Amino acid sequence: MYANLLQALAVFGLFFAASVLLDRFLKKISARFDAAASELFRLMSNSQKAVLLFIGLILALSRIGFDVAGVATGLGLTGFALGFALKDAISNLVAGIMITLYKPIRLGQRIELAGSKGEVLDINLRYITLRGDGATHLIPNSLLLSTKVTILAEPPEERTSADGPAAPED
Repeated sequence: MYANLLQALAVFGLFFAASVLLDRFLKKISARFDAAASELFRLMSNSQKAVLLFIGLILALSRIGFDVAGVATGLGLTGFALGFALKDAISNLVAGIMITLYKPIRLGQRIELAGSKGEVLDINLRYITLRGDGATHLIPNSLLLSTKVTILAEPPEERTSADGPAAPED
């Protein structure tokens, strides 16, 4: 029993160490990107920690002698039910990650999307915020990937020179 307990602690320790190393690696990579991509790396870091620690715990419990087959089966069924119930939220999250990576639209652009026209105020992992037509519209990210988007105007470029702001052109 004592040997099994040491093996369980070793297994959990390995998963914990892997989680810490992967977290540091993701933080180093995120420093090279802008704030939007950094948010994506933070999400990946938190997710990997939870998954690796959970797997380490289950494997450690199995080394001690607990029957984890029932736990694994229950988690599989729970995961299926949650995935089915949260399919729209998961779809928006995945679309938000793709928008963050591919950047089809940018802040300040005027776009038309899902029947709404306006300026892009914010892009996050769940929805896009547009302001226009006297209202603020929150549009789910999944619509950006599944419907036509019209870019009406690019954001104004800030032009500067070494001596200060550029003079307006005639």
